[in-house]
Amino acid sequence: MRILVTGATGGLGRLIINKLLNQGVEVIATSHDPHEVPNCDFFNKVKYFPFDINKQDGADLCSYFGKPDALIHLAWEKLDEYKNEAHITTILENHKKFITNLIEGGLKDITAVGTCYEYGLQEGILRENMASQPILPYPQGKNLLREFIEAKQKSSDFSFKWIRVFYVFGEVRGRKNLFTLLVNAVNNKEESFNMSGGEQVRDFLSPDEIAQRIVKIALQNKIQGIINCCSGKPVKLKDFVNDFLIKNNFKIKLNLGVYPYPDYEPMETWGDSEKLKRILGEK
Repeated sequence: MRILVTGATGGLGRLIINKLLNQGVEVIATSHDPHEVPNCDFFNKVKYFPFDINKQDGADLCSYFGKPDALIHLAWEKLDEYKNEAHITTILENHKKFITNLIEGGLKDITAVGTCYEYGLQEGILRENMASQPILPYPQGKNLLREFIEAKQKSSDFSFKWIRVFYVFGEVRGRKNLFTLLVNAVNNKEESFNMSGGEQVRDFLSPDEIAQRIVKIALQNKIQGIINCCSGKPVKLKDFVNDFLIKNNFKIKLNLGVYPYPDYEPMETWGDSEKLKRILGEK
């Protein structure tokens, strides 16, 4: 089986590619910056084709990429700019063209990564059959891409899995998050770490756990549609961080309440993991 992975040089891309290779999958990797690829540990184990989704010329992409059997679509731009309108005006349109080209070229299996922010400000447990209510341009763009691909299924025969990734706690190469900021503060021997009040209830997975779940979802077709990539275990943020500090014997004080709670996130939210558990073979 040959799987095309976009966003190959990103943090999740590298993890996913290595997990696919470990399972004997032939990987076709692509990214917009070929200069970064030789630094990846998978470089000599994959077929690499540089491609910039924002600079398409209409060429047959299935042929260009060597006729992949399936796609894991990780690529997306401006991931640290949730409120940038380009997610809807420019990025979305380029990704629609990219996906359309592959479908018209005969691609039969699409797995694409979305975000839990597509659920908007809905509280409590988030199930895949709930209405999408994104309030920011980033999740709006993602959700519109999902709807676009679903509409394509009415006239084309292909399988489709849309993975809504929940909160990550761990190092994702090239991205700043709570984990990296906290670990940097510890390594810099700072006495305290500023954060919000920590009363948010969240659902966390490590980058490796997320990558492992994405691969499991992509390699099956029994369960399709929207699939939450989550732990299904709600935990209060300040308790989660304190447990992490204790387990790693990190000595740093948490300054709670320094930052306001984001206005684009609900206070208490976590994912329903029943569909994911069936894919993973868990009870």
